[in-house]
Amino acid sequence: MVAIKYSLTQEDYDEIERERRGGVGRRIVRISYGVFAGLLGIYMIWQAIFLFPWKHPSANLLFVGMGLFCIWGGLEMPGLAPLFRRLSDPYAQHEVQIDDDRIRSRYRGKSCQFAWQPGRGFDENEKFFFLRAVRNEGKWDIPKRAVTPEQEANLRELVMRAPAGL
Repeated sequence: MVAIKYSLTQEDYDEIERERRGGVGRRIVRISYGVFAGLLGIYMIWQAIFLFPWKHPSANLLFVGMGLFCIWGGLEMPGLAPLFRRLSDPYAQHEVQIDDDRIRSRYRGKSCQFAWQPGRGFDENEKFFFLRAVRNEGKWDIPKRAVTPEQEANLRELVMRAPAGL
């Protein structure tokens, strides 16, 4: 079992966002989707205002709302990250306990337990360890600066260990 306590900083969140955005190919796909979603939203709004009859204004308003949602999605839903950070404490301390098949997480006084497969739910880069629960029920981005060399060795041993059921 490996127990790690950590908290994320603004620099950590910036690095995680850069990792999420990915490389050139991924950016091209995201930009293409954004353009497509925005144009689809504009088209839906145009149809609702100029093409559909105004006998049922609630349907037209529904289409306008869906069009605005598509435009918002094309812009990558701005405003959600600051909203989520306001609703929770992003810098609060996390505690993660990792076993052969379970991850126990404690955050802001709440405790949760998730199924985990070490071979499939572990990844890393030069600054973070990324843990993912089975069926993406939970994810943890653990900064390597928060992990002692002994914890890192135990975590690598746990990940390299063969699954018990096979």
